Amino acid sequence: MRRTTLLICWLLAAQLLHSQVVVNLQLPPLGLTIKPQLWNLSLVNTSAQTMLVRVEMVMTEVHTNQRVLTGTSQAVPLPKGIKLLQAQDLGTITYNMGSPGYTIDPSPAGFLPTGVFRICYTILKIESDYADRLGEECETIEVEPISPPQLVMPLDEEAVDITRPFFAWVPPAPFNTLNGLLYDWVLVEVQSTQSPADAIQQNIPLLSRQNIAYTNFQYPLASPELDSSKLYAWRITAKNNLLPIANSEVWTFRVRTLEVDTNRYVSPGSFAQLQRTEDAAFVICSGVLRFAFTNEVNSQQMSLRLFDISSANRKSIAIEAPATPIVAGQNLLQVDLRNSSGMVNRHIYLLEVTDAKGEKGFLRFEYRE
Repeated sequence: MRRTTLLICWLLAAQLLHSQVVVNLQLPPLGLTIKPQLWNLSLVNTSAQTMLVRVEMVMTEVHTNQRVLTGTSQAVPLPKGIKLLQAQDLGTITYNMGSPGYTIDPSPAGFLPTGVFRICYTILKIESDYADRLGEECETIEVEPISPPQLVMPLDEEAVDITRPFFAWVPPAPFNTLNGLLYDWVLVEVQSTQSPADAIQQNIPLLSRQNIAYTNFQYPLASPELDSSKLYAWRITAKNNLLPIANSEVWTFRVRTLEVDTNRYVSPGSFAQLQRTEDAAFVICSGVLRFAFTNEVNSQQMSLRLFDISSANRKSIAIEAPATPIVAGQNLLQVDLRNSSGMVNRHIYLLEVTDAKGEKGFLRFEYRE
């Protein structure tokens, strides 16, 4: 019995001897975002003397256990008692990159990769010819993007003109710290007794898509048209290395109820104005596309290109130039698309007009037979 007691005491003494420093990570209120925040530490020296120590940090990805980043400080004095440390107190910190699946800012003050990580700290006592481990501590933390994905179109609470809308969003920030960025898109119907957020959480999706590589999505032609009598909500989930990192806001929209003649025909006197960006103008075309072109340089040269943008891969459509010659100033032009091969009912198209100076104007439209 006495031997057993002595053995236990010896083991406890050995453990205390090698755990002379207690480590606590001091997380900032808004969470970790940049490298210097990794070194907000509280060290408790339980011995009675000042020691020269070095801090080593290892960051690993929780799900794969892959090493993502390591860092080593210079040797600093650690007096007895509690000492609060920050990056500037530890001298020049040497970083080494780990997994190639993460893009890490090489700057000492750069952004951290986004994800869920296990961070382990080791305190080493620096002697003349060796380093003795005094203590270590690990903590699981989540590094979130500074800005989640931002929805762009359809606008929140907008009434859209088409039953198969085009969806677009902006990636999370900082973009350069994300590698293998993909998106999940979901669309639900909002009931009269629900908020949009509740509908996203509780309702079965009308349509969803996973692992979208682009920051846009065209509602598929093969899916049923959206109903003008219903309210819809949509959201984007950004994923880094297939792991979710941030959700966008939840936006809602409706499909505008169109009159029969507006839905099927375009007034012969109505000409759509070209815009400088691809997503700034939209019309419905029933066979003949009418648009206004401003000839600023009094040139007879003008080129037209037409693309089917209903899918992720743009398809070029051959069209004939307007029969009417262009003049200086404003030109009201029309192109008959009814005999052009490649025109499909209810597909979304983009008209690109280039003038003699190389400047471009755009017009998006839905073609209806």
